[in-house]
Amino acid sequence: MIAINWGTSNFRAWKLNAGGKVEDERSSGRGAMSVSPGGFHDALIAEVGDWVSAGETRVLMSGMVGARNGWKEAPYVPVPVSLQQIVKAVTRVAADSANSVDVRIVPGMIGSDENGIPEVMRGEETEIFGSGIRAAAPNHVCLPGTHTKWVRVEGETVADFSTSMTGDLFKAIREGTILRASTQQEASDTDAFLLGVARSRQDGELAHHLFGVRTLVLTGAMKEKSASSYLSGILIGHEVKANTQKGEPVHLIGEPALCKLYAIALGTCGVDSTLEPEGAALRGLLRIAEKLAW
Repeated sequence: MIAINWGTSNFRAWKLNAGGKVEDERSSGRGAMSVSPGGFHDALIAEVGDWVSAGETRVLMSGMVGARNGWKEAPYVPVPVSLQQIVKAVTRVAADSANSVDVRIVPGMIGSDENGIPEVMRGEETEIFGSGIRAAAPNHVCLPGTHTKWVRVEGETVADFSTSMTGDLFKAIREGTILRASTQQEASDTDAFLLGVARSRQDGELAHHLFGVRTLVLTGAMKEKSASSYLSGILIGHEVKANTQKGEPVHLIGEPALCKLYAIALGTCGVDSTLEPEGAALRGLLRIAEKLAW
């Protein structure tokens, strides 16, 4: 089987043997949003055509490839959602006559926040179901990223979730606001990050705290090389503060370096955290594949 996590900006694939062991893997920047309408089959063959030619005909995908403007829409499943409900909602793409590729796409999830505003998730569901979260007691899960997900997991069911577009906002601020002049250096200063987290815990709203990035550099109170880290700390700090009011431990799933920043911010707020080992997306795809009738 070929397992694929095809997100907005990136493509990652694994070639698996009959026992589910990884025989090969590869990745590229050919994200779903870069593929033209009707071009997904050709894009797939361009990435893993040699695996298909070698006899791999079963393909299971997750991510934005199943969005409305992806290969084929895999409709959202309303929360609460169990693994079995996800399996039942997997969408099949018509087989390719030349290569007989059986392509299936994992659906996303849809819910709403406490005020009824819609929430959507596509791709992270495989990481959640591939994680070590199995306890009967409710679990608080965070998946840091461009659009960070805060998820409530109850046993084998995703009960509800919310989204914070902190990563997107961090990028946009550095590229399109007055802060761009002082935040071009990479965020690598842990002390400045902690100062930003501390600032987020003080009185005042986010937009006011953000302007302080400029004034600290302008007055010489902060070196320009530290500004991006300070900005990151403010944004992540505000997000963490808003999502950890109950003080519950948080299980982090995602890229280790980014999860580390969230763990630091959580610790500063007095919240314990654990980190999921890498590979949750693949483990989730495997769990889903095992329950499918191919």
